[in-house]
Amino acid sequence: MPNKSPEKKDYDKIAMWLLNLECNFKCPYCFFDETQRSLKTRAGDWVRSKIPAINPYKTRFIAPEQIGKFFDNTGKKWWLVISGGEPFVYPKFVEIVKRLSQKHMVTIGTNLGLPIDKFISEVDPKNIWSFYVSMHLAERERQGLSVDDLLNKVKRLRDAGFRVEINYVMYPPVIERFPAIYEQFKKEGFLLEARPFRGTYEGKTYPKAYTEKERKVFYESIPSEVDRAASFESLSFLGVPCSAGKNLIRIRPDGSITRCPHDNENLGNMFDGTLNLHETVKKCAVPFCKCTLAIKENCVDFKKRK
Repeated sequence: MPNKSPEKKDYDKIAMWLLNLECNFKCPYCFFDETQRSLKTRAGDWVRSKIPAINPYKTRFIAPEQIGKFFDNTGKKWWLVISGGEPFVYPKFVEIVKRLSQKHMVTIGTNLGLPIDKFISEVDPKNIWSFYVSMHLAERERQGLSVDDLLNKVKRLRDAGFRVEINYVMYPPVIERFPAIYEQFKKEGFLLEARPFRGTYEGKTYPKAYTEKERKVFYESIPSEVDRAASFESLSFLGVPCSAGKNLIRIRPDGSITRCPHDNENLGNMFDGTLNLHETVKKCAVPFCKCTLAIKENCVDFKKRK
């Protein structure tokens, strides 16, 4: 039996790594548009205006050993929060995680729509903090994948020693099914977290259009105060000291490194081996913040939100 996932977060720095935008799912509410260049968020227009002419969201492929050396050479232990797109479609993804987890801690955001046999058999959970699984029910079923299939996969991961968290996007056509599926997973020891759909459906704009009854479901299923606030508030820390850029970075698919998902200050490029972290804590310079990870990891004081 392999070692189980670590019981506490042991890291020096955080890297939020958007590995790729390629995905096996085609969700209609995906927060990246078809040009794979810009975010569909309230901050989207501002973000688009700051994106350089060279597309930072074009996936660049690199060998697992080179990726591992980049983080090792910093002399720090990183918590690498890897998302996409779908990370499991990236070439040699299992090998990348194996290499990184030798010295660093890893979280993987995935829809679990692809096979996980190789991952389970080859990756030791000892430095895997968690799997963060998005159900995407409508798209999953459109592809002929069942809820039972997902439940079986998360149970296999748990049995192999991995920690698993699961979220359920409250897309209007599947809202009514949430309670029953919530209970199905709860019986197996998993608590689903409702996540808001952001966009327009049948002339209604969400999340504003959620009813009070539907909003109650969110608050009851989301344990984190930060996540609850981010579901419906437009968070801003403009001018508030934030250690993003010093203790936390964002890596985009071309390897470019920025301060955070919304601040495109250039801090280097992973594939070129360059990293220029801030030496001191600086003030937030963006009007909107959806970086709940940075907030929960105390990069910025949640109580000072505007």
